[in-house]
Amino acid sequence: MARPRKTAREDPFSDLSKKAEILEREMSAQRAAIERLKQIGKERAQPLSAGAVHDGFSRRRASR
Repeated sequence: MARPRKTAREDPFSDLSKKAEILEREMSAQRAAIERLKQIGKERAQPLSAGAVHDGFSRRRASR
């Protein structure tokens, strides 16, 4: 069964302030997430030292 239609309100902008508040919260959460990603990117931008990398493939290849 279909839902009954909502009745038209007299003022369509009555909940505009509530919607704006929700959008501000969401945007601030997104800004915080972007800043965290930037920080992670800065930390990972440093190259690994050659002594820190131990993979089996390079050792197998060197032994052939």
